[in-house]
Amino acid sequence: MSELSVEVLGGLQGDPGVYAFQKTTGEALLFDLGSIDQIQQRDLMKARHVFVSHTHMDHFMGFDRWLRVNIPHKRLLKIWGPAPFFERVQAKLRSYAWNLIEPDQLRFEVHEICEDGSVRKAMLRNSQDFAIELDSEAQTTDHLVQLADGAVVSAAQLRHVNIASIAYKVKGPDRQRFLHDNLSALNLTSGSWISELQSRVNHGPKGGDFKIGEKSFAMDELVTKLLRLETGPSLVYLTDLSFDRHNLASLKKAFQTTQKVICESSFLDADRNRAVAKAHLTTRQAALIAMSLDARELQIFHVSTIYGQGAETSLAEAKTFFEEYSQLSANDKERALEAEFLEVEKLKA
Repeated sequence: MSELSVEVLGGLQGDPGVYAFQKTTGEALLFDLGSIDQIQQRDLMKARHVFVSHTHMDHFMGFDRWLRVNIPHKRLLKIWGPAPFFERVQAKLRSYAWNLIEPDQLRFEVHEICEDGSVRKAMLRNSQDFAIELDSEAQTTDHLVQLADGAVVSAAQLRHVNIASIAYKVKGPDRQRFLHDNLSALNLTSGSWISELQSRVNHGPKGGDFKIGEKSFAMDELVTKLLRLETGPSLVYLTDLSFDRHNLASLKKAFQTTQKVICESSFLDADRNRAVAKAHLTTRQAALIAMSLDARELQIFHVSTIYGQGAETSLAEAKTFFEEYSQLSANDKERALEAEFLEVEKLKA
């Protein structure tokens, strides 16, 4: 996760989508499937986990290309999205004739995120005409999936007019950083024992003594003086949502905090009325959401095409708001949120 390379596929104004490649494991994640023609085939084939916010066309039309590049390779593909997601994926798959492929050449593990936050899983296989084969009853867990490096993906259920839109968070595992500068105080030098110490901290046994050469040290002493726990890096992807109390509460409950937010920002602050009517966000609202999640970085996308070539104005405005809000006290942050909620609620009244 610390080696996560992130690309917003449509830039500021194109179809929503994020390609996230993990350099350490070779895994790739896709968030939304808009127009994904810009991804090289070899890179798209690395994406075996796909997370869909909702199935409006500009978020789901790229499913066909993802499907196409994987037809020859007989891989199990995993995809998540909001209910009724089984039927949406099934409709895509059943729209083609499959008489030239082998049994079980196409296998999809489809995860449907229900309104209550629980998740159902089903297999869809070409040998069964992509019937929805339920694998389990609905389950509620803290995260959707754990990746090869220990990173986890979780979800938040949001509202977009009268349908669900799912936000996703990727969080890398916490790491024990070794403090090399403290070795001399203990008359120690680097060696293979460092990785052994880190492994014992992560996997046990805890406590007791730890031997380095001919010397023995108390585990607690070594941990205190030589290791520092660092929170794993994190990223939130969210798009197509109304700025309201329900959605913000859902985000806070599911994600608490994050280091980076990739967030839609369809309209300028002056066009709040348009944002409310379309159930999208303004630059100010995107900045407020990132602020609420204690983010260090905000990256916007999905800027409305009504601005023509002026999308850079949205980028600058969101940056200004985010920098301003990030410097506020806790009380002032709450006041800024409340002021914007009231402005939105006036327009909805």
